Amino acid sequence: MQLKTIVFISDLQMPFHDRKAWRAVLDFIKDTQPDEVVNIGDVTDYPQPSRWTKGTKLEFEGGALKDAAYTRRYYCTELRAVYDGPSSLIGSNHGDRPSLYFARNNPALLDNEHPNPYTEDRLLHLSDYGIDFHPDFYDFAPGWTATHGHLGFSLSRYGGGTAVGIAKRVGKSVVCGHTHRAGLVPDTNGYSGKTKTLMGLEIGNLMDMRQASYLKYGAANWQQAFGIVRVVGNLAFPELVLINNGKFVVNGELYGVAA
Repeated sequence: MQLKTIVFISDLQMPFHDRKAWRAVLDFIKDTQPDEVVNIGDVTDYPQPSRWTKGTKLEFEGGALKDAAYTRRYYCTELRAVYDGPSSLIGSNHGDRPSLYFARNNPALLDNEHPNPYTEDRLLHLSDYGIDFHPDFYDFAPGWTATHGHLGFSLSRYGGGTAVGIAKRVGKSVVCGHTHRAGLVPDTNGYSGKTKTLMGLEIGNLMDMRQASYLKYGAANWQQAFGIVRVVGNLAFPELVLINNGKFVVNGELYGVAA
């Protein structure tokens, strides 16, 4: 049977991403050429149209379009410079900020003939890069789905807990982001000798925590990581790759060391 390898990344929150960690992940993608690369969401932070900045100086300074251009340059273009295979982006709470802001403040400019111009797929020109967009869920393998994690699901305080909680809600194994925590949690249930195991893979973040000015004391229960799911027929094998100071190991190979 043919083995399919899918790489999952999440929560870069550009321009506040960890450049060293992102460079290492790009090097891994370049070297291994996976069958698919999926971004779980929050690729751009978009602080300007958030509820946290409503009525503040930051809202009126603007900058969301500039940040989208930054993401096109440092995510879309850089990814495509090393990888030309199938790729997707999943909708997220940060990604939704510009379109929600426009819809709430300019409803008179929207109608059936003129859709919201600030949806994430339009802001990032994803079609120009051959990157697919999934607004909520992406069923990428038998019995598995990917979602950002913000769609009204309960958030756990431990890594992997949110993902396995979503899995039990939707009845499929889940890859998610959103919490910035990393964990791989199985949940097995059954009766009469028959069991079913759901997996929750929560893939952390690629953000530079030092740039998260809203964090109290500059720290949080966050972990840098990304995920890999290898699919063979109807079977899927998830892997969590933890990142330490911009470095990680996959298949015995160390990434994140400058040449």
